[in-house]
Amino acid sequence: MKHLLIDIDSYQYQMESRYQENSSLTNLFTENKFIGWLGLFIVFFSIFAIIIFQYFEWESNEKNKD
Repeated sequence: MKHLLIDIDSYQYQMESRYQENSSLTNLFTENKFIGWLGLFIVFFSIFAIIIFQYFEWESNEKNKD
């Protein structure tokens, strides 16, 4: 039984040492820097624009109530 656990542990260690995670988001910024930064700016400015337009909508509703 002990020998079986040692074999399983050895096999798991070999799998962990060969495992390398591939993140598409990380690859986007390291391999395609222009596209990665462009996408980041598009997301940022889209959120910013939504907040600004929502603010103006709230202000116009407040003026219409008065």
